[in-house]
Amino acid sequence: MAERAVVSVVRCDAEASDSVVVEQVARAAELMGGVAEMFAGKRKVYIKPNLGITDVRLHAGRQAALADAAVVRGTVELIRRTYDGEIILGDASTGMPNREVYEATGLDRALAGLDVRQIELNEGSFSEWQVPGDPAMFSRYQFSDELRDVDAVVSIAKLKSHVSTGATVCLKNLFGMTPCPVYGTPRRYLHAAIRLPRVLVDVGAIFPPVLNVVDALVAQDGREWGGRPVQTNAIIVGNNVVATDATAIRLMGNDPTADYGTAPFLFDANPLPLAHAHGLGPIAESDIDVRGDEVNFGYHFAVDRSWSTDLDRARTDVGRQMQTYRREREDLLRVAEGKYAVLADDAVVDVLTSVDALPRRAELAAKIGREDAGILIKQVLPADVEPERFDVYEGIAGGR
Repeated sequence: MAERAVVSVVRCDAEASDSVVVEQVARAAELMGGVAEMFAGKRKVYIKPNLGITDVRLHAGRQAALADAAVVRGTVELIRRTYDGEIILGDASTGMPNREVYEATGLDRALAGLDVRQIELNEGSFSEWQVPGDPAMFSRYQFSDELRDVDAVVSIAKLKSHVSTGATVCLKNLFGMTPCPVYGTPRRYLHAAIRLPRVLVDVGAIFPPVLNVVDALVAQDGREWGGRPVQTNAIIVGNNVVATDATAIRLMGNDPTADYGTAPFLFDANPLPLAHAHGLGPIAESDIDVRGDEVNFGYHFAVDRSWSTDLDRARTDVGRQMQTYRREREDLLRVAEGKYAVLADDAVVDVLTSVDALPRRAELAAKIGREDAGILIKQVLPADVEPERFDVYEGIAGGR
């Protein structure tokens, strides 16, 4: 029988001392239980904090957009109680080396003496990982070889609204593992309509976290970067990524079972029902054992986006452009194998050597002459090595 999903929620004043925050992380984990068993017999633990860019802003003395150093310290101390093996920690930060964000948030000082090695997921060599079972979007992905022998993953997320996925919690946090040298900056090949929520499911299937920690000392409303800080005074810890995220989204005042078209899921599908359907964990309240303090943020989190017919039409158009790609694939393979085709208005409008050569969407839409144009960028690959699921597009091309 599968282990029951347990999520603990504890109050912790954002203005409390670092030592109190560390204690409350431990308390939340003890309420959840089973931490020692998570790391028993492991050889290499990877910790993925939210360290995406140098959006270093403090509110009530705590990070507003990034994982706070005290929460990360508390998580590492918790693991080190029973585990003395290798711990690596890092992110594939966008636009700068992760070590710059690591140092800017004070993690170099906070983790001193805990034998943690900071890594760069955008540097070095990359290789392929297969998605176990049926993939949601791609059958395989490339990641840093630093992760090759990792046998336990920990996700430390900052609680935030996210314009494209509705919320950033522990599942979305894993997206930062995908390397920018492979997928573009900021991962534009994956961070796209139709692909993004399903890619999150695939990454969660490849690297299912054994421990999920949500820094909700200060949360962020509106958007993932540069959003409005909200002092929420909580720490959330869970043994299942989907259950942890579902619990956090309920505390944000939103329904984790809602889907595209219902706020805050206004860009594409809500990743959590997709993840649940792929067996990654429960989202129903009745299937999650929530423990700890009675916590009410008293605040309804939203995204700085409204649903519109233009946005919906662009999403449906992307589905249609994949049909165009399949029709044109043989001709494209003769002249552009391995390159990236840009498709819009049922035609190939450009071929690029890399994702980073792609102009911004607004520039492409202006060139095409339609603001609501659905634009697809597709790597040109033979059918026998194609990793992407085309059937997902077929359903969306016909409408919501």
